[in-house]
Amino acid sequence: MLFTSLPFLIFFVVCYLIYWRIGTRVARQWFLVAASLFFYGWWDFRFVALMLFVAVVAYLGALGISRCRNQERRRLILITSLIAHLGVLFFFKYFNFFMDSLQGVAALLGSAAQLPAWHVILPVGISFYTFHAISYTVDVYRAVVRPDYSFREVLLYIAFFPQLVAGPIIRSSFFMPQLRSDRQRCDERLAAGLRLFLIGFFYKAVIADTLAVIADQVFADPQRWSTLGLWGGALAYYGQIYFDFNGYTTMAIGIAWFFGYRLPDNFNFPYSARNIADFWHRWHMSLSTWLRDYLYVPLGGNRYGIRLQYRNLMLTMLLGGLWHGASWNFVIWGGLHGLALIVHKQWIMWTGERKGTAWGLVPSLLLTQLWVLVAWVFFRSQSLDDSLTMLRGMAGIGVGSGQETMPPWVLPAIVLPVIADAVLGRLQAAAPGSWELRLGWPAYAGFTGIAAALFLWLVPLTSAPFIYFQF
Repeated sequence: MLFTSLPFLIFFVVCYLIYWRIGTRVARQWFLVAASLFFYGWWDFRFVALMLFVAVVAYLGALGISRCRNQERRRLILITSLIAHLGVLFFFKYFNFFMDSLQGVAALLGSAAQLPAWHVILPVGISFYTFHAISYTVDVYRAVVRPDYSFREVLLYIAFFPQLVAGPIIRSSFFMPQLRSDRQRCDERLAAGLRLFLIGFFYKAVIADTLAVIADQVFADPQRWSTLGLWGGALAYYGQIYFDFNGYTTMAIGIAWFFGYRLPDNFNFPYSARNIADFWHRWHMSLSTWLRDYLYVPLGGNRYGIRLQYRNLMLTMLLGGLWHGASWNFVIWGGLHGLALIVHKQWIMWTGERKGTAWGLVPSLLLTQLWVLVAWVFFRSQSLDDSLTMLRGMAGIGVGSGQETMPPWVLPAIVLPVIADAVLGRLQAAAPGSWELRLGWPAYAGFTGIAAALFLWLVPLTSAPFIYFQF
């Protein structure tokens, strides 16, 4: 059920009207649980049982940890819970990839044996809700959250429908304390939620889906395209993935406000980043901080010398790439970002952390974004060969002489939304708060009414799935 579809609009309005007519906090939470399970089951009802299993394992694991006083047993319960969660994730997301890779290795060794092919279906959003379950269990073990949450509350944390299938990834310590107080309907929050939903809708339905038409054609067959066409396709995807994913999470944050809940921000103008570390402080922030706190720090972080720090950084980014999908292209994407982060840290060691050193703002921003663009080529391409074909063609090396091309004016038009967003990010950083909407209530009510009417007119009967549904 897509946020930009008519069925979701009907579902959302019905849920909103019923939710605020329910009198008690517990009943409201049970209603949101039921609505969330219905929302997820709309895609495939069979996998509701899988999400319930993940929630049960998280609840029982946290309960066992909280009731056990022996540290070794607490650790054993935690490890068992993590194995169950990661085992589910591995089977449904990586089993086919593992078997295909194993078959490839066997072929290289000269074996003609054929391994069984199971064609396991990938459940929508499995990476997100398993990460939520892991967060809750680990946070209880670390005593970051209280261990006395009911199964209803744990299930709502994991299944809350706005963020269920594509994030943002919510820490249990951020969301679950909100479950212990009554949610109050607030006109200011409703107005903010509507504004965010409409912005996200515009990002997705107008900008991202338009750019997708260009990107999909080019990445489908890179050899058909000229160098100019390949650059157009790469730039189109560079913009598409940002406006698509940011559009989803912005809508999710807005929808949550309608039910009285707050979700964390997930983007902060990443295409205005002047170095790769700054990029990861701005891009998919809920994932980058999750990987930092639940993977990088447990690996040792930066506590044991520079070489181990670089190792931990690279492992974190490689696994972060693999989290996105069962493909070596995602691993390469993560490796490119890991390499860039290591080079950046080494550069800081050589030059110091002073702003405005050798590079300056504009060259460093362009270099950073060029690296991000190159990495996105691996992320989007259907195979490693297609990635290399794209990059060679963009560089004018050997390929890029296909018959399909684009008019030169198309490239500036493709990148214009990205430039506007990056400039807005820099202006907001220079004058925080200056871009907040400051209208009186009559004018604001008129604005939101017109925007809502425009949304109802524009809402498509069909729409392309969000990119991050596959992760």
